[in-house]
Amino acid sequence: MINEWNVSSSLIELECAWRQHQRKNDENNHVYSTHHLLCFNVRGLDLRWGEVSLLSKQLHTDIIILGEVGHIDLSLINAAFSNYNIFYQAGENPHGGVLILIHKNITVSRLPCSLPDVCVIDIELKHTVRIIGIYAPASKTWNWIDLSSLITDRCMVLGDFNIDIMRDGDKADKLLEWMDACSLSAIIPDTNTSLRSERTIDFAATIGIDLSIQAYEGNTTSDHKPILGIAAGEEFLARTNSRTVWPVFSLMLSYVYEFWMKEWSKENMDVTYENFISFLALLKMRCQHYFTTNNDRPSIPKEFIKMLAQSRSLSFKAKRAGDIELRKVAGRLRNQARYELKCFQNEQLSKQLKERHAPGETSRIFWSKTKRHFKKASASLKGFFSSTGEIINDPQRMADRAADHYGKLFEAPTVMRPQPYVDTPPVQWENSNELIPPVTYPEILNVLRTRKKKQSLDIHGLSPYTLDKIQKNYWHFLVHLYNDSFTKAYILKKFKEVRMILLAKKDSVCNPDQARPISLLDSFLKIQEKLFLNRFRLILKDRGLLPENQSGFREGYRLQTRVLLLIEQIYSYMSNSSPVATAFVDFKSAFDQLWFEGCLGKLGKMGIPTAYVNWIRAWLYGRSAIIEIQGKRSKWIKIERGGPQGSSLTPSLFITYHSDMADFFPGATSFFFADDLAAVLAGQIGTRFTSQCIDLEHRLQSFMKQLEYYSILSVQPINYDKTHVMFSARAIKYPDPLPKIKCGDHSVDWIPRFKYLGYWLSTKLGWGNIIDRTCLIVRQRTAMINSFKLNGQYSTRLRRVLFSTFVLPYFT
Repeated sequence: MINEWNVSSSLIELECAWRQHQRKNDENNHVYSTHHLLCFNVRGLDLRWGEVSLLSKQLHTDIIILGEVGHIDLSLINAAFSNYNIFYQAGENPHGGVLILIHKNITVSRLPCSLPDVCVIDIELKHTVRIIGIYAPASKTWNWIDLSSLITDRCMVLGDFNIDIMRDGDKADKLLEWMDACSLSAIIPDTNTSLRSERTIDFAATIGIDLSIQAYEGNTTSDHKPILGIAAGEEFLARTNSRTVWPVFSLMLSYVYEFWMKEWSKENMDVTYENFISFLALLKMRCQHYFTTNNDRPSIPKEFIKMLAQSRSLSFKAKRAGDIELRKVAGRLRNQARYELKCFQNEQLSKQLKERHAPGETSRIFWSKTKRHFKKASASLKGFFSSTGEIINDPQRMADRAADHYGKLFEAPTVMRPQPYVDTPPVQWENSNELIPPVTYPEILNVLRTRKKKQSLDIHGLSPYTLDKIQKNYWHFLVHLYNDSFTKAYILKKFKEVRMILLAKKDSVCNPDQARPISLLDSFLKIQEKLFLNRFRLILKDRGLLPENQSGFREGYRLQTRVLLLIEQIYSYMSNSSPVATAFVDFKSAFDQLWFEGCLGKLGKMGIPTAYVNWIRAWLYGRSAIIEIQGKRSKWIKIERGGPQGSSLTPSLFITYHSDMADFFPGATSFFFADDLAAVLAGQIGTRFTSQCIDLEHRLQSFMKQLEYYSILSVQPINYDKTHVMFSARAIKYPDPLPKIKCGDHSVDWIPRFKYLGYWLSTKLGWGNIIDRTCLIVRQRTAMINSFKLNGQYSTRLRRVLFSTFVLPYFT
């Protein structure tokens, strides 16, 4: 590498030479495969086979489980689903029966089962996965325990259970007890699946399978919603892997330090920075060492491998020669090797348990292997729905569709003028000329030390982990860059280029507006944002701009405190025998809808110094992004509104812009957590209950008008579909019907319960709903613990450790 540096006549020539060493990353050892499932209670397949056929083509399903199929014509089904292998199990009444269809590119075999409405098959992936399709009417003649013998280590049970786990009391308890006994974990959609009621009776129970499911919200003629599922698998192929040799990276940076010291002394910072980050990214690639991994590296000592290989060799010899004595010797050797291997694995497990809290590689491996099984994560984004209902899962088409949506979302808003935030005379404050304090070298090192060393790459191919490997003397160059930026209110052009990825908020297959855009900002800009944020927070604190009822993204304020204060306020009103209405307001894509011009104008009127406002203006304007999905990139889109998701500065800027929101609702007690608003209103005290309810209705209507006015004034759209009101009172009987409430031209729904900041609140503020849902989580995690193995081993002590770590906190 040093020779390549010395023989190159320019930096451009060196970069061209290094690019030749860049090799395509195949995601290396892992190829992730997914299988799409459709589970549907059709209520008579002869009436809805066309609907099923259309759904399977639109959703590109690999596995279809149909319940309550009734009488079927197999010749018709074979013709309509010619690409599927078909397995049918009759029911115990004319309307019953289960049909499973498996795409012909999947190897499948059927297992005999005498239970009606229960169809059992095995599909061959990397491991054998068992699928049990069921239809469980109330009149079924078999019990849940009859299915126990069919459950394997990798199994999923899908279908119509005819039981709502959260509502059906004793029936649900019996089902959950059976699931606990079989170490099955219930996978339940977030919405109801029965169209005749609000019950969720179609779901799945799994063990050893990564399955995510959701209810299909399209039109259907059945009284059950179809259930869409995605089962993620992982195949290991012979691939070329790589690792970065960081000592070489550091040595090379030391060798070229003087060159970059001269480059950074030049006037044009944009050109220098562009060359610098390009050099770092290519140097990182050049320092990668590639190696072939045809097979998984064994994690057991060589002597055991040698002993097992010797027993196999003797076994083959005995088979060829027909030597019985040699076969016995091979068997004894094999049993000895297996016994010693099991003892070795038990010793390794005991060591990991003993050293799980000690610093070192052993504890890191233990927690990395265990945490990923219990960490609750959002579903991976697998596809988008098209306008026709078809699933788009091609990465390039997904990126292009997302770019069209977010390009419109980030367009500059149309604002009615004159506008008080921007068209009124500026206010002169005593601190208007206050400058941004300069950055120091020790301050940058402190920020670097406290930041997480994440490996997500920005648009230039750098990450916080890469920045941590850069020699500390290089940060002297950045001190000059950051101070120059603060002084001149200027942001480098490369700082404004963003790589955007999309995460699924809830469902793995959704519309683009239901995904969460995360902006992977320039890694060096994120350091500067943190430096500015520290200074900006001091201004906010000194001027007392943030209200006490705002708990989001503030040191010393907790989410749980905000929830308890809200509950206490509702209790306080109810104790005075007043009816209470709690409005839960959701702002549409809140951070992504921040109005630049209005925010900057309002900051100046709040007493934020001009230097700070000017730097924020430079930070907000002129940004552009590309959307990347599975390595495929969209066109560039302009960002003319909204702060970047993933920036440390965006939340603080948002809550500052809306710090006076509560002043617009004088008749309500407001509680804020970032963009979440809960407003509590009560009827007049001392009058009849009927009069109190009428008064509460008037106050609630007035609140909605004030909310709509503020939304228009601040150009912060309301998500009317997710804005709800909950009625609470000590009275046994509530008004029926509850009054119609409107916000603007949109109706606001009354709801019996609401999930506020992760906690379920009900009209009577009881804890039953929270307890039931917590019990379900405890059951799911206990089932995972009972089936968990570490390096193929398990023990009572391992289960005790996992229980105390991942389950016991729910009881405290």
